[in-house]
Amino acid sequence: MTSRAVCLFMLLGLAAPVSAAERFQVRGERLSVRADNEPLADILRLFVDAGVRVRLDPAVTARVTVDMRDEDMQAALARLLDPLGYVLTWTVVQGPLGPWPRLAEIQVFQPGRRELAEPLPGRPDQLAVAQDTNGAWVVKDEILLSFRAGGSREEAERLLAQYGGILLDGIPELGIYRVRFPPGSNVPALVAQLGQSPLVRAAEPHYAAALPPPARLNADSSAAGAAPQPGLPADGAAAVAILDTGLLKDAGLASLEAGRYDALNPGRELDDRQGHGTQMALIAAGMVAPAGAPASGEGVPVLAVRAFDDNGYASSFSLMSAMTYAASNGARVVNLSWGTPAESGFLAAAVAWVQAQGLVVVASAGNEPTGRPLYPAACAGVVAVAALDSEGQPWESSNYGEFISVAAAGTATLPVGYRGPPGGYAGTSIASAWVARQLALYRARHPEATPAQAVRALRQAVAPDGGAKDARLGYGRLDDAALSRLLPPDSRPKKLLFAPEK
Repeated sequence: MTSRAVCLFMLLGLAAPVSAAERFQVRGERLSVRADNEPLADILRLFVDAGVRVRLDPAVTARVTVDMRDEDMQAALARLLDPLGYVLTWTVVQGPLGPWPRLAEIQVFQPGRRELAEPLPGRPDQLAVAQDTNGAWVVKDEILLSFRAGGSREEAERLLAQYGGILLDGIPELGIYRVRFPPGSNVPALVAQLGQSPLVRAAEPHYAAALPPPARLNADSSAAGAAPQPGLPADGAAAVAILDTGLLKDAGLASLEAGRYDALNPGRELDDRQGHGTQMALIAAGMVAPAGAPASGEGVPVLAVRAFDDNGYASSFSLMSAMTYAASNGARVVNLSWGTPAESGFLAAAVAWVQAQGLVVVASAGNEPTGRPLYPAACAGVVAVAALDSEGQPWESSNYGEFISVAAAGTATLPVGYRGPPGGYAGTSIASAWVARQLALYRARHPEATPAQAVRALRQAVAPDGGAKDARLGYGRLDDAALSRLLPPDSRPKKLLFAPEK
């Protein structure tokens, strides 16, 4: 079968314009394209804007003049791409509305040169973000939707088509769909209008989270040579999922890796181009201990999940996808060393779903002492972690407020840098990863404990006499004494991560 004979299924996911409607429009099995001596690559980039991956042979320099209006998709693509070879790849978005077919990739090449097709740059792996009028980060021209029970996919398609919406993806476990609208769309107005539809259960802007900037204490080039040695996980180990920037290929965690996954680009080999995720993994695994915290030979497996792009942004959708992946792949604790001031109902629902699957969720409280809640740290049931300095006192830049659960050591000398060299770093991110580690060790000793019971044990360890919460410390410090109560020495596994010196 020739590449041009690849069967074309209904393009149900691309239901409306992704550019000016008179220039480019995809609606069901119909395609409209108007171009006057334009490079074919520019036309294909319109598909990229619609969430379709495109691979193009660099030798293809064709220009096209075409005026196709609401034509059959198969015939339209044949005319547009003739005499080139092409292959289409399809996916099916699963969700409560049933299977929703969507074009996933177009490959265009000189006949017989398919292997030379290269990805066109676009948005699939890098988020296009902006700040809304309230200062919250959002993904441009996108919203998240969930539909009421009893509706049909056909009804949803017609609704989205009215507003030029393009279905990009869905999370079946959560019943959430990601939809893109034409560039420059009034997203708040769309959210309001769609929210009034009897078909829609909830709609909100597609919020994004930004990683906190590095808080460096010093730069120490000698730390680069202090990479830890791989070790063994503790007996009955419970894995911590690190939802962050990924994990370096040579992080020294081979024996403690429970898995690697790229939630933004599942086909990409996982790496870490910023370093933050690797830092958190080293701390959670026990390869690096924060200043003032007791060193431990117990290894904790880590499940490294990339949810942030290489510019340091994650979307609610990528974060929620990463959460569902962690819950389905053996994690018992989730560490979220990031946060956003935007309160998202969808993100809160995802956190609650993860907790219902039996995972403890730990999140950093934030590196700006504003006193305002940060999410998901402020979501119900989440362990919100503030940072202590090397002297055990509240770190000056740590956030505070009623949502704080606990304070923990938040400075460390790390053999991997974050947007900079190895050396000393500080932040609630470090404290969060450290607390996640301790909760994983607790769950290894108490595999029957529910997330709520594990969180209660942590609270009792830091505040054995009870008492009111403190805005900076929460229920208390996770110091040596508290750790001894949470993890009594006699109950600790005998396997050591590092061999004792002779």
